Amino acid sequence: MRLQEPLPPASQPRLRVPLRAVLIIPFILQISIAVGLTTFFSLRNGQKAVNDVASQLRNEVTAHISQHLADYVAKPQLVTQINANAARFGTLDLQNAASLERHFWQQMHVFNATQPIAFGSEQGTIHSIDRMRDGSLVIRVIDSSTNGKYHTYSIDQQGNRDRLLKVNTTFDPRTRPWYVEAVQAKQPTWTNVYPYFSSLGLAISATRPVYDERGRLLGVTNATLSLVELGNFLSNLKIGRSGQTFIVDRSGNLIASSTSEQPFRSRRAGGEERRERIPAIASRDPVTRQTAQYLEHYFDNFNNIRASQQLAYTINQQQYLIQVAPFSDRYGLDWLIVVGVPEADFMEHIEANTRTTILLCLMALVVSTLMGILTSQCIARPIARVIAAAQEISHGKLNQTITARNIEELDSLTQAFNQMSMQLQASFAALETANEELEVRVEQRTAELQERSLQLKQAFDFEATLKRITDRVRDTLDESQILQTVMQELTAVLRVECCSTAIYDLEQNVLNITYEYAKPTWAASRGQRIPLDTDPFGIHQSLMRGQDLQLCQLFPNFGRSRASILACPIFDEQSILADIWLFQQADHIYSDLEIRLVQQVTNQCAIAMRQARLYQAAQSQVEELQKLHRLKDDFLSTVSHELRTPVSNMKLAIYMLRLAPDLERQQKYLNILETECKREVDLINDLLDLQRLEASDQSIALQPIDLQEWLPPIIQSFQSRLHARQQAFTLNLPPTTHILHSSPDNLGRLLAELLNNACKYTPSHGEICFTLHQDLDASYSNEPPSLLTQFEVRNQAEIPQAEISHIFEKFYRIPNSDLWNQGGTGLGLALVKKLVEQLEGEITVNSEDGWTTFKVSLRSALL
Repeated sequence: MRLQEPLPPASQPRLRVPLRAVLIIPFILQISIAVGLTTFFSLRNGQKAVNDVASQLRNEVTAHISQHLADYVAKPQLVTQINANAARFGTLDLQNAASLERHFWQQMHVFNATQPIAFGSEQGTIHSIDRMRDGSLVIRVIDSSTNGKYHTYSIDQQGNRDRLLKVNTTFDPRTRPWYVEAVQAKQPTWTNVYPYFSSLGLAISATRPVYDERGRLLGVTNATLSLVELGNFLSNLKIGRSGQTFIVDRSGNLIASSTSEQPFRSRRAGGEERRERIPAIASRDPVTRQTAQYLEHYFDNFNNIRASQQLAYTINQQQYLIQVAPFSDRYGLDWLIVVGVPEADFMEHIEANTRTTILLCLMALVVSTLMGILTSQCIARPIARVIAAAQEISHGKLNQTITARNIEELDSLTQAFNQMSMQLQASFAALETANEELEVRVEQRTAELQERSLQLKQAFDFEATLKRITDRVRDTLDESQILQTVMQELTAVLRVECCSTAIYDLEQNVLNITYEYAKPTWAASRGQRIPLDTDPFGIHQSLMRGQDLQLCQLFPNFGRSRASILACPIFDEQSILADIWLFQQADHIYSDLEIRLVQQVTNQCAIAMRQARLYQAAQSQVEELQKLHRLKDDFLSTVSHELRTPVSNMKLAIYMLRLAPDLERQQKYLNILETECKREVDLINDLLDLQRLEASDQSIALQPIDLQEWLPPIIQSFQSRLHARQQAFTLNLPPTTHILHSSPDNLGRLLAELLNNACKYTPSHGEICFTLHQDLDASYSNEPPSLLTQFEVRNQAEIPQAEISHIFEKFYRIPNSDLWNQGGTGLGLALVKKLVEQLEGEITVNSEDGWTTFKVSLRSALL
């Protein structure tokens, strides 16, 4: 193979720069700029970090102190509130000294920070529990048992007085600041901070006046809080490396400090030791003193500090970062919290980090320069070898190979050269590979054809199965036979482990597993009743929406292990009827043909089940029509009997009247004739009225009824019958009644029927009561109040419980209950019920203890 002659060299540029210089110089320049910028931003961000960290530390410490201080000073106020409430509600007897002292003794054990808890009365008595310097508790008291002297007692284990320790004759609680300030304030308040005589530190008292129900002052209860624990808390705080904090009041006096300095100084005067508070500007600690002086100078006065502020000032040529924040509560407490941190606590690490950063940047610059030189050599040498190989190829030596390098571009270049000499071998290799791929494709195509043949055979089998199932389910109208056929066929053709079906009862929100075909090794679930609302995965809800589901059972259920499940609903146009569940081994995947077969089977099953249910519904309607036909025949038979009986009696009376020999017998038969005639007329009228009420759908004419005037005439019509039968009658009417909006005719008719029944079934000397109740019903908030009127008819007679459910039926009479042989049509109570329904009311019956009560309830608008 001959190569073309080499081309003449192109014109050379004037300036030729070596590849190594092109690689090294830009690399070193970039590293230098990056190092410089890194150093600059490191210094700048370090200073900003100091300011941010210092500010955050001061805020956190101030917030922590404020929260602790709020919790700490809330305890004595809580104690005084508890005691005042206990005295107000009577759970604490202020006159019972033993009970009062034990109560304070128990509180001193609960609230360890309190010194004395006391109650001083307007009469000059006082009961208190105090904590001594050694931590022991004593009782201090002035009352009638001490003859007005101030006694101090030790306390036994039950909180009672033990030994008398000290007697003072000059103490009067009413002159103490905690008593005077509470009386003047007339509300809970604080005393000023003061050195407490029984402890080594400062204290402050929470004081609260106690009044009786008429507003008279009973006395003052107080709880003194030791501020020593506050100093201990501040000293235990970690504020940077050497930060300090202290608390002052608005006058500038120290309250507590994180240093070992006490907030007071002791001096002797007149042989007694006196303790005086120290102003913060006179503190022996230089940081506390100079910080207080700076704040007083900056704000002109401590009272001018109204919000939290962060400041910076210099102490002995050292920068200090401080924060001052006011603290107050709703009882008048007003202090200042001061936190100071030297800036050097933070700058030491920042400066060390800066030096380390600069040193590392210089080292990175040197290392980067060396790496640039090495990198340029690693790149230039392979390129030189590529140039030499290219020159050899230009002279006809094609079997040149170049060793690959780790650099991707150079590796691509060497591969291009190597492929030039191996092109022929690569062509033969490609041809052989193409032959192998062709053989693989032929084998794959053959396997696909075989699989398609199997699928086609399976499709024919499934089609035959579907036709067989369709024919069998359409030949029967028995729903159980339909489901059993489907279960049997699907189990056989799909060879499943189990096939079950469940019928849905949407009214009771449950489904019942009614039929199941399973292998002997498969646990049965037939007869299970599953609530639809206990399905945590929403499976049955999806089925009720007509969705088919394919899922895997991961946990045992009904005693079964894991399984692959296919669930399809039997769903028609109206709702879900049932479902079909197929169970296979857990690794089985249902094919599209299997799923399509089950879907088509469920469709055919839904049609057959709906036809079966329609047939059952038609059969039920036929039976209902037959029942109605029998009822109609019974009704006609009863009506004809009831109508014929009075007519037969009238015919017999007329016949006997003709044969009567004297006037007495004639009068007797005339009376019988008149009674039976009236009975016939009443029966016909009742039938007509009952038929009119059942058939009429027209609204009745409502009128306002004044019951006070309307009821007496109805009652009066029964007075002669009541008197003749010696029956006692009681009428209970309220003094005033509301106007009832109803139908006077219908209401009068139903009340007359109820009173007529009461007279008929009440024995001689028995009692009949008629009661009227009227109430306003406002149970419906979105509607105006309505009037509830109740008519109650009670008579001294009892209806057997088995007969109560039948008394409103037509022509029904209670056996052996007509004491007066008055007779009747058996339609009275049926007519009453229809009248109540037409008036849109309710009627109830109760019969017990020898009394029967009919109650009619009517609702109407309030006029």
